[in-house]
Order: sequence, then structure tokens, then C-alpha cells
Amino acid sequence: MKVAVVGVGAVGGYFGGLLAKGGADVTFIARGKHLEALRARDLTVKSGKGDFAIRVCATDDPAEVGPVDLVLFCVKSYDTGTAIRQTLPMVGRESIVLSLQNGIDNEEKIASLVGKEKVLAGVAYIGASMLGPGVVCQQESGRIVFGELDGGLSERVIRLKAFFDQYGLPAEGSPDMKKILWAKLAWNAPFNAINTLVGGPVKVILENPHTFELARRVTEEVVTVANASGVRLALAEVWERNIKFSRSYDVKTSMLQDLEAGKPLEYEALNGVIVKKAAGLGLTTPCNFALYALLSGLQVTS
Repeated sequence: MKVAVVGVGAVGGYFGGLLAKGGADVTFIARGKHLEALRARDLTVKSGKGDFAIRVCATDDPAEVGPVDLVLFCVKSYDTGTAIRQTLPMVGRESIVLSLQNGIDNEEKIASLVGKEKVLAGVAYIGASMLGPGVVCQQESGRIVFGELDGGLSERVIRLKAFFDQYGLPAEGSPDMKKILWAKLAWNAPFNAINTLVGGPVKVILENPHTFELARRVTEEVVTVANASGVRLALAEVWERNIKFSRSYDVKTSMLQDLEAGKPLEYEALNGVIVKKAAGLGLTTPCNFALYALLSGLQVTS
């Protein structure tokens, strides 16, 4: 199976690196300093599971690669439209585009350009950062869950799971990806946003009673909108999982890392989407709106 990784940040670098380390045929689509680093030296992954460095194939020209079997699509949500158009030369008749992005609507945007039959939804569970061009630091978890947009465990999901297993990438196929995507958003919306505003590692949000309560209310709003959208989530179960995960999460979120690096923020995909979907359903989400407004202002001044 021929693989292309689009978006060589912490997510694409780590999971693409695992596949390359396992011996898979992987090409990284990169640009700027990341491309220079990958061409000049190894892709380096530092991890508590074991460091490794490996020579990889990298280019900034998808047409040079041609059609591939699998595209790991790992760009930031605000770059989805532009990046998928640039990716089109690598999308052939039998290609699969697997989105590993934050948010709940990236797959629809991708499908509108390549066809729904070529798209799989995915969620990356990982705490990672870029230490520099071509250098990934993986600190927490490191697995993906993926599946069909309309649910069920298809043959291609089962085959792709076997491929990931063969090449050392921890992965699980899910028959209910809409629920998985919304459950991940129910963590991202409160914890990514609040962490960006208050700083420090994620776990400090739970140590302050006011940010703790804010995170709970934001989670409740996301669950309410999910249920109104036809995706059944149980608030008690989601909140318990959020607390359990965040209590030991001793790293910064991706959005806080982006803020510190002077990059655009994903507040539209994490809080804006909730505000807008709620409005369309006749609901209000004041806590998500407050975070959305603050982050949009922070983006302007950052």
C-alpha cells in the first residue's frame, strides 16, 4: 500500500513516522523548513515508547507522487479546503483519504471535492508537539480510531486496520464514527480552548474550581448540541471520561502550542461550530460563545 501524509506536524509526523519505521511506502507532503529538514536529515521521533530516526521521502509537489492508496490527511481544520485541492493529484479511483483532524465537519468538506466514497473519518488520540523542523515529541497516548462516515465496519476499514497493525500503527476501526467525532469535540471544545486562554498543562484546568466548572458547562453544551443533531451522547459518561483523561494530561494542547508559535487557531472548528450548529437548532451555547469570542480576539492580537 502506497501512503502519502499531508500535513507534517506532530500528528502527521508521528503516525506517518510509525508507518515508515515499520517499512511502509510513505511519502510526506511538506513545505518550508519542515521539507528542508526532511530532505536534509532524518525524521526524528522522541517518545517514551522509544525514540527513532528514519530517512523518509518528502516533497512539496503531490503531482510528483501521483495516485496513492491512502492519504493520511493531517492539516489544521482551517486549511482543509486548500490542502485537499492540492492533494487531488494523489487521489486516484481506489484511493482512501483518512482525515485525522480536529472538528466534526472536515470529512464533509473533503468529500465535496473527492467524493464521499473515498473518505474515512478518523480521530487521533495523541499528546505531541514539534520540537523543531522534522522533530516530533510524542508525550501522551498515540493511537487512532477510524471508520466510515455512515457507520458500520466495512471491508476496507477491516483491511486498513490490518495494514496499520502490520506496520506498527496503533489503530481501531469503529462502527460509529459520528459519535467518536462528537465525543472528541466534547473534550476539545472545553479543554483546548480554556488551556489556550489560561496556559500551563491541561491538568491545571481541573485544579481551579472556576475553570473546572467552565469546562463542565462547555462540555454540557456540546453534548446538548450533539443530541439535538441526532448523535446520542450521555453527559455523565462524557464528563467522567474528560476528567479522567485531563487529570493526568501534563502537556499543552495543540491550540496553545499554535498560539505560542504565532500560528492561526482552530477556534472555528472547536467552538465556532458548536455556536453555529446550536443557532441553527434554536439553541444557545453561551459558554462556547464566550470562548469563541475570546479566542477570535486573541487571534487578532497574536
